[in-house]
Amino acid sequence: MSVISVEQLKFKYQNAKKNAVDGVSFCIEKGAYTAIVGSNGSGKSTLARLLCGLETPLEGSIQVQENQNIGIVFQSPKDQIVSSIVSRDTSFGPKNLKLKKGEIELRTIESLSVVDLLDKANDSTSALSLGQTQKAALSGIIALHPEILILDEAISMLDPTSREDILQFVKRWQKYGNTIIHITHDIEVVKQADNVIAMENGKIFFYGKSSAFLADENNVFRLNGKPLEKKDKSLWNKSKKEVVVKFDDVCFNYNEKSSVDNISFELYKGSITALTGSSGAGKSTILELAAGLLEQKSGFISGVRGALAQQNAQAALFEQFAGDDVAFGPRNFGKSGKELVEIVKKSMNQASIPFDEFSERQTVALSGGEKRRLSIAGIIALDNDVLLFDEPTAGLDSKSRTQVMKMMEELASEGKTILFSTHRMDEADFAHREIKVEQGKIIYDSYDGEQIIKNIPIEKTKVENTKAKKSEKEESFAYSCASLIENLRQVTVNLSGSKNSKTNHLIPKLHPVFRIILFLVLFVVSLCVRDVFTCSIMFGITVIYGLLCGFSIKGMINSFVKILPFLLLFSIFQLMFHPALPNEVRFTTWKWFMITPSKLLYCLATIIRTFACLACICGFFVSTPEYDLLDGLQILLKPLEVVKIPVRNFILIIEIIFRFIPLLIEEATSILKTQSIRGGLGKVSGKMAKIKAIVPLIVPLIVQTIKRSENLADAITVRKF
Repeated sequence: MSVISVEQLKFKYQNAKKNAVDGVSFCIEKGAYTAIVGSNGSGKSTLARLLCGLETPLEGSIQVQENQNIGIVFQSPKDQIVSSIVSRDTSFGPKNLKLKKGEIELRTIESLSVVDLLDKANDSTSALSLGQTQKAALSGIIALHPEILILDEAISMLDPTSREDILQFVKRWQKYGNTIIHITHDIEVVKQADNVIAMENGKIFFYGKSSAFLADENNVFRLNGKPLEKKDKSLWNKSKKEVVVKFDDVCFNYNEKSSVDNISFELYKGSITALTGSSGAGKSTILELAAGLLEQKSGFISGVRGALAQQNAQAALFEQFAGDDVAFGPRNFGKSGKELVEIVKKSMNQASIPFDEFSERQTVALSGGEKRRLSIAGIIALDNDVLLFDEPTAGLDSKSRTQVMKMMEELASEGKTILFSTHRMDEADFAHREIKVEQGKIIYDSYDGEQIIKNIPIEKTKVENTKAKKSEKEESFAYSCASLIENLRQVTVNLSGSKNSKTNHLIPKLHPVFRIILFLVLFVVSLCVRDVFTCSIMFGITVIYGLLCGFSIKGMINSFVKILPFLLLFSIFQLMFHPALPNEVRFTTWKWFMITPSKLLYCLATIIRTFACLACICGFFVSTPEYDLLDGLQILLKPLEVVKIPVRNFILIIEIIFRFIPLLIEEATSILKTQSIRGGLGKVSGKMAKIKAIVPLIVPLIVQTIKRSENLADAITVRKF
């Protein structure tokens, strides 16, 4: 029995020259495992969006059997996360299904266990690595118990162990009678599938049993490509090498949790080094340290600062057209005219996104794989001696993957030093050297050579401990915007509401409802009081409240000092416009500016009242993380449901705000990183320079905000809101 029937399906994106899906017809049997394969841009992801109702066909029809719940895991996992806490995100879908509390908790625990994220249940979704985010996205869909599960490259960011665990789960899910549609480039998935639909240029070129697909060598070659050459690392280890980058006992931590712990290694000129390890092991952190985007807490980094192609390819694209985007970096470094055109052409061709075909294509219209290759081209165009790639082949088809690996080999032969992260062992074998990282430590390094030629570091930094200060003449290895990047990351963490609720303070131990009521009473009373004496009493009460919430005296003083200049400026306007009492003493008079005792008392009361409100707000947000706030509001507003007021909608809006603001800050951080690498910011030193540095972020961030909003709407839709 066909659970999905598709007839002559056609779809074209706005302003596109050709159909993304062009005359596609097929049927999928209930309980079958179907793999949809094809090169990047062949229409696979578009077909998936059509199947789950996120896009409307231009022509043709899609028939889905009644009572079949469809769940889709997107290609970009961050687009699917709705809540800022891992467990709450997984439970979002079951809550929309209006299941009982016990069933919701059971599904949440089961789903997080399947993807091995149960230990991260109370963590911020913003703090997860990209691989862990992919697991979280999968967990949120599994919790819906979909009869039809669509996976759009849903395991591309996972390490081999996690990938195998998910594939085993998918097979078990099928055995329960569920239907699996898996969009993939992985030959192992095809071997596991019952049927294969192979696409090219929006059309189907194979539709049948996986055994028949695998029996045709041409099909296998189109999917898997030519196997990568395995390097003899022992031969490379014995050759003479010049040190280009050196890590010496480097440590870096996020929120007192060690991310990189006493890392030491050297990179050599003309070498290709693969950085391997499970999701969240610290690979991306090492790459960002090597790129100068993070500043180590202790240890030494010396040598040439690398140019990094980030995992988030979307954030690396700044121009409307592909050719202009690749030219963005070289142009910032003074290249122009014929020289610039030649650099762009060479870089795009090296990155397997041919100049003649793609230079005038709009970046927003490119597929995920094409955007990744374009972002790589933008980094190659910088002509840096050290090139860093974070999961450069994730989501790429076999042909593009092989081309990227060959590109690295070509760059290394030109004398470039390459460090890249990967989960694929054949890519690690292709490299001259493999460094494996787990829990922030190097557990394996294939290099065992002896003859090393030391060179004089071009840029160097020395940090003896977390409180060490650099000398005035010493130049940091990190970019000047590294502190700004770290501050933005800290803001994201603070907004996430993922702090541990274990505390010895009184207020956080109260039920969320009582915390919300207490805050509202104190805040409203603080706003309403007017005379200095009453304001002072409320200020004292709110300070005690803040301390009982766990907010420190030092934190309060810092908050008061930061806001005081604005209050003093506001007081000047109050002295100008607030009326004086009749017959009172006037200390000074100049036109409409007048200082009197009543005006001074009014200004003082305003300052004290503002401090009281600030202490109240700080205390509340320290003691009440996002999940407590949402739970408390849900209980307080429940009576409104009786009169048909959509309380759930209001709660969702607040939940999205908690998720969306850190997401945009994270997006701004990614843009800031790429702008720094590609010369879009210049030197960011001093407050005015930091303000100017924000300007190039505005347009890309607005574009990303609109795109994220659309993606978030899709995520909410597929998760049954």
